[in-house]
Amino acid sequence: MSIKENKILVAAIDFGTTYSGYASVFRHEDFTKIIANSVWSSGSLLSLKCPTCVLFDPNGKFHSFGYEAENKYSELAQDNEHRKWYYFRRFKMTLCGKQIKREMEINDDKGLKMPARKIFGAAIKFLKKHLLDTLSTRGTGVAENDIHWVLTVPAIWSDAAKQFMREAAVNEAEIDSGSLTIALEPEAASLYCQLLPSDKLSASGRLTANKYMILDLGGGTADITVHEKQLNGSLKELHEPTGGPWGGTRVDEIFHQMLITIVGDKIFNTFCENSKEDHMDLLRELETKKRTITPELNGMVSIKMPVSLSSIYEKEKRETIEKALEKTHFKGKMTWSADKVRIEANLFRSLFEECTIGVTQRVRELLQKPELQNVDTFLMVGGFSESPLMQAAIKKAFPNAKVIIPAEAGLVVLKGAVVFGREPMIITSRIAKYTYGINISPPFDPSTHPQEKRVTIDGKDRCKDVFKKYIGKGESIKIGERRSGKHVSLKPGQQEMLLKIFASAEKDPRFVTDAGCECMGRLVVNLPEEQDIVKVNVDMMFGQTELLVEAEEEISKRKFTSYFDFL
Repeated sequence: MSIKENKILVAAIDFGTTYSGYASVFRHEDFTKIIANSVWSSGSLLSLKCPTCVLFDPNGKFHSFGYEAENKYSELAQDNEHRKWYYFRRFKMTLCGKQIKREMEINDDKGLKMPARKIFGAAIKFLKKHLLDTLSTRGTGVAENDIHWVLTVPAIWSDAAKQFMREAAVNEAEIDSGSLTIALEPEAASLYCQLLPSDKLSASGRLTANKYMILDLGGGTADITVHEKQLNGSLKELHEPTGGPWGGTRVDEIFHQMLITIVGDKIFNTFCENSKEDHMDLLRELETKKRTITPELNGMVSIKMPVSLSSIYEKEKRETIEKALEKTHFKGKMTWSADKVRIEANLFRSLFEECTIGVTQRVRELLQKPELQNVDTFLMVGGFSESPLMQAAIKKAFPNAKVIIPAEAGLVVLKGAVVFGREPMIITSRIAKYTYGINISPPFDPSTHPQEKRVTIDGKDRCKDVFKKYIGKGESIKIGERRSGKHVSLKPGQQEMLLKIFASAEKDPRFVTDAGCECMGRLVVNLPEEQDIVKVNVDMMFGQTELLVEAEEEISKRKFTSYFDFL
C-alpha cells in the first residue's frame, strides 16, 4: 500500500481561473459522502465556490482571498488607499501556453509585480487552511499528515505548468510532496460522472456510452478529452488533451471591448482604476447574465451599469453617454442611460461567438480522426457549461449527439478530483501529447548524418544534437509504463548527470534542433562522489499526470536521486 493510500482523508482543491473551492471525503466512505464547501458569501451573493482573488498588503504580506479580498480591496479603493496593495485576480491563465520559469513574476491589476509562485501558493494555502478549519468546526478534525491532497490542473497544461503548481503547493502552501497528487480536470469530471445516477445528469440520462468526449468549459479554458470505458470499468484515453482559451472570461473580455469601443480605452481604464467596487459589481452582474441568457430570448437584455462610468465619460468628453453610443456601430442595437445598458439579445449572444465557434470547430476536427469517428456522446462540465448558450451551440452543431450536462456542472471537476485521489489507477492509459526524448551524440555515420552535425569529442567523430526518442506523440501509454535508456557520466568524480529533455509535435524528429522541437527542461541524476565513470540506466515513467523518472547504476543496482526540472 502506498503512502497516499494510508491517508485517512482525501481532500481536493479545484484551483480555477474565476472560482476555486475544495471538497473532501474520508477514505472509508463512498462518493455520495463527498462534502464540498458551500458557504462562500459576499453580502446577498452566495456561491458554491469563491472568486480566485488574492490580496497582499503593501509589505507583500498575504491579507485575504476570495470575497474577503474583493471587498477589502473595494473599501481601500473608495478611500484611495489601494495603490500600494497587491490585488491579483484571474491569474491562473498566466500558466497557459507560455514559457514558465520558477522565478517568474506577474502583474496585479495596477501593474505591481510579485513572484507568481508566491501568489499561487498563497491561494492554495488559504484553501488548505479553510478546509482544515472547516473540518475542525464540524468536529471531524484530521491531522495534516493524515490527508491525501489532490490539486486540479487543465489537461492541456504543459509539464512545466504542472511542476510549477506542485512547487507552489509544496514550498509555499506547505503541503507534503509525497501526499500530493496532480489531477487533470476533464479526467476528474469523467470519473465522477461515471458514478452519478441518471437523475443527477441531464434529461439525456445516464452516461452509458463506451466512448465519449468530455468538454470541460471553465473560466479560462475549454479542455477537451476523449475516454473509452473498458470492460473492467477503467478508463482509457483515446486522444491527447486539446482545447483553447474559450472559457467564460473571454466573454467578459469581449464585453469590455464593447464598452471600450463606446467610451474609449483611456476612460475605461480610468473607471477600472478609480471605481474598483463598481467594476467588481459590473463583473458580478455580467456573470449572472452569462448564466441566464438563452438562445430563445428576444428583445433586450438589461445590464445594470455603474453610474461612475458614464459620469467619468461625460466629465472628460463633455457630452452624454448616449451621444457616444450614437457614434458607434452599436447605434440602434443598444441604449445606455446612467445606470443601465439595454442590449439587443442577438448582440449580447454575439459575445459568446468566439467561444462557441472555437469549441465546436475543435470538436469537429477531433471527430474527423479515424479513432474518434463513432464518438457521439458529449459530457459537458465546468462552470461555463451551465450557460444555456454554450449548451445550445453544442447541441445545434452536433444534432445527432447525446449531450449530457450534470447537475451543478461547476462542481463536477472538484468532486471528481476527490474520486481520482481515491482511485487514481482507474485511468489505465493516456495518449502522449508530444514526442519526448533527449539529445545524444552517437558515433558519426557519414551515410546518414549531415556534415554540419559532425563534431569531435575525445578524439572520436560524433553526430551532435541527435534526438533519442523515449515516447512518440499519439502513442497510447499505460499508466506507469517505463521507457529506459543507458547513459554514462563524462568524467570521474562527476556529481550530477544532466540530460536535456526535448519535446516535439512531430512523431519522429531527427535532431533536437528541428523545427517544432523545444527544450522542456532537464533530467537531473545525483551521482555519488567516486573516481570511476558511472553507467546509469534511466527509466522515464509516462502515462501519469506528471512525468516520473528513476535512475539506477548499471552494475551495483544502486538507486540515485533523480527528477525532472521543467522550470
